Amino acid sequence: MKRLVVLIALSLIICFTVPACSKSHPKETANAYLEAWKQGNYQDMYELLSVESQSSINQQDFVNRYTNIFSTIKLDKLEITAQEIVIEEDEAYLPFKAQFYTNTVGTFEYEYTLPLVLEDKQWKISWSPSLIFPIMGEGDKVRIKQHTAKRGTITDREGNPLAVDGPAYTVGAKPSAIPDIDSFVKALASLIEMDESAIHSILNQKWVKDNPDFFVPIKNLPFNISEEYKSELLKVKGVMLSSKSYTTRQYPMEQAFAHVTGYVQKINQDELKEKASKGYEADDLIGRQGIEAALEESLRGQKGYTFYIEDQEGKQKYIIASVEAQDGNDVMLTIDPHLQKTAYEALKDHRGSVIALNPSTGEILAMVSQPSFDPNVFPVGVSPSLWKAISQDPNHPLVNRCIQSLYPPGSVFKPFTAAMALELGVITPETVVPEAQKEEWIPSSNWTAPPIRRVPHPAGDVNLRNAIVWSDNIFFAWTGLKIGYRNFESLATRYGIGQALPFILPVKNSQVKNDATQWSDALLANTSYGQGEMLITPLQLAAMYTAFYNGGKMMLPQIIKEIRTSSGQIVESLQPKPWLENVIPQQHVETLLPMLVDTVEDPTGTAHRVKIPGLTIAGKTGTAQVGDKTQEIAWFIGFTLNSEKPLLVCVALEVPAGQGDIKLDIARRMFTEYYR
Repeated sequence: MKRLVVLIALSLIICFTVPACSKSHPKETANAYLEAWKQGNYQDMYELLSVESQSSINQQDFVNRYTNIFSTIKLDKLEITAQEIVIEEDEAYLPFKAQFYTNTVGTFEYEYTLPLVLEDKQWKISWSPSLIFPIMGEGDKVRIKQHTAKRGTITDREGNPLAVDGPAYTVGAKPSAIPDIDSFVKALASLIEMDESAIHSILNQKWVKDNPDFFVPIKNLPFNISEEYKSELLKVKGVMLSSKSYTTRQYPMEQAFAHVTGYVQKINQDELKEKASKGYEADDLIGRQGIEAALEESLRGQKGYTFYIEDQEGKQKYIIASVEAQDGNDVMLTIDPHLQKTAYEALKDHRGSVIALNPSTGEILAMVSQPSFDPNVFPVGVSPSLWKAISQDPNHPLVNRCIQSLYPPGSVFKPFTAAMALELGVITPETVVPEAQKEEWIPSSNWTAPPIRRVPHPAGDVNLRNAIVWSDNIFFAWTGLKIGYRNFESLATRYGIGQALPFILPVKNSQVKNDATQWSDALLANTSYGQGEMLITPLQLAAMYTAFYNGGKMMLPQIIKEIRTSSGQIVESLQPKPWLENVIPQQHVETLLPMLVDTVEDPTGTAHRVKIPGLTIAGKTGTAQVGDKTQEIAWFIGFTLNSEKPLLVCVALEVPAGQGDIKLDIARRMFTEYYR
C-alpha cells in the first residue's frame, strides 16, 4: 500500500514538472503568433499552426503569401491590440485589432478573431485566409492596383510649357516581320547603343514567341529625335516606332531653358534605398538639376493605390484600403520667354552667362548659361556615347555658370569700393588721384608685387566720376589702401561677399579672399578693383547691383512666380523681399548712380556701346584676368532707370584676352528686346 502511495505521489510530481503532462496556456501561443506577425517572422508563425492548418498550406506557400502581400503594400509597421482570451475546453478565441501602417495605401485597421485548438496538450493556431484579412475566403487573392500621378508642369511667366509629361518614342519590333533575327539585332544594336545580348533576351521571351505579331518594345527614345534618325531606324526590317506606349518628361524648349528647368532621370539604387519610404519605386523619375531637383517634392505628385480582394472568378470582391493619386503641383517661373530666347541666341558660340532681372522686385526674367545641353535625353536614359560626350566636354555644359561659376568680378566691383570709401570719408567725389595719370604705379618703395597698371583712358583729372566712367585701376587701388584691410573686409561682407545667397537653386559661396591668405597691401590693392582672390557668381553680383536701383537695398533674386495644385489652388506666390537692407547709404547711392549713367552716356565711357536712344541705362564694365592671363572674364552689369518696367542685365563671358567687347553687344540686344 505504501509503495502505491509513493508511485502516485511520484507521478503527480512528474506531471507538474514535465510540460508534456500539462496543458500550455492558449494566450502564450496567441501572443507568440501575433508577435511573430508584427516582426514579419512568417516562418515562426507557420510553426505555430495546427496540423490541420499546415495540411491546407505548406510552409513555403504560407511564407510567400504573407511576404508578397505585405511587401506589396510596403507595410511599415503593424500594431496589434489584444482583448481578453476566451477558453472553451479544447478551443480558445482571442479577439484583437490590427492597425496597418503602409507606404502605399496609408493606415487602415481590422478586427480579427484568432482561433486556437488544443493538439497533443499544446495550443495551436487554427489558420484560414481570414487571418490575413477577415473578409478573405478560400480561393480569394489580394491585389493592388496602382494609379499613376502626373508630374506637375513647369511654365514660363506667360504659361508656355517648359517641362511637361508627354509621349516619347519607343523603338520596337514585330518579330513576324523580321527576316533574320541575328542581322536585325546586329543592325539595331549599333543604332540604339544597346548590347546585342540584351536585344536577344527581349526577343526570346516566351510571350514574344507566343505572339509574333505583337509590338515588342526594346528601348525608349526622346520625343525630339530627328527625322534622319527615325529614317535610319526604320531602314532595319522589322523595326517599328511607337509614340503611344510610353509617357515621359518632355522639355519643349530644349537647350534654351535647360539650366533653369534641369531634368529628371531614373532613380538610382542608393536614392531608392533612401526614398523608398516616400513612395519611390525602381522605375520612377527624380529631379536631377534645376527646378526639377529643387522642387522635386512639390512637382512629383503621389501615386494612388487600390488594395482589394479578388474572388476566384477574378472579380473585385472587396476594397481593403485605397488612396487616390494626387498630381504634382504646377510651377510658373518668372522667366520672360522672349528675353530668355534672346539671351540664348546672343550667347551661342560663347562660353558664359546672361542674367536679366527686375531690380525692383528681384524677379529673374532670363537665366542662360552656355554651352548648354538637351535635357530630353535624360528621362529615357542617356546613351553611353552621348553621356561620354557631355561628361568629358571641357566646356562643362552641365554647369549653370549663372550660379555655379565663381569669377573675379574685376572692375564691376569698383562702385562698391567707391561706396566704402565715401562712407568712411576716405574720399569725396572731388578727390583726385594724381598717381592715376601714370601708366603704372608702385605704391611704395618696399612694394614687391607687380605694379598697378591703369586702363588706357583720355587725359584729364582722375576724380571719382572719371575713375568710374573710365574704369581706372590705379584710382581704386589707391583708394583701397586708404580704406584698410579690416574696413574693406567688413564692408564687403555687409554687401554680401562671403554670405550665402538664399536662392531656390544652389549658388556657390562668394569670397573676399582665400581663408588661408593673410592680407597684404598688394592683395588689398588688387582686390579693390575686383582682382586678387575675390570670387563671385554672376547671380550674386546682379543681386548686389540692385542696391544702386533701390537706394541701398539689395533685392532677393527669385525665379518662382507661382505654385498651384493640379486643381488650381495657389500654394505659393511671389512676394518681393530684400536680401540685404541699408547696405549702401542713400546719399552715396545718389552720388554714384549718375556716374554709372555717365559710363554709358559719355562717349568716353567704357560702356558707351550699350547706349540706346531714348533709354537711360546705368552700367559698369569689367575685365578680370584669370589663369595665365590668356583668358579673361568679360563683365557688363547695367540697369535702366525706368520706374514702371525696369531691367537689370548681367553678362559674364569667358573669352580670350582682349576679345570681351561682345559683352556690350549682348547687353544692348537684351535691352532692345525688352523695350521694343
